[in-house]
Amino acid sequence: EKEFGISIPDDQAEKIGTVGDAVSYIEEHAK
Repeated sequence: EKEFGISIPDDQAEKIGTVGDAVSYIEEHAK
């Protein structure tokens, strides 16, 4: 979260199981 300057809510973080999922989430929310 700190590296990309975004915050990930706990309920979303629980759904992120892989690095690929995290990257997808970051790409969606970093706009």
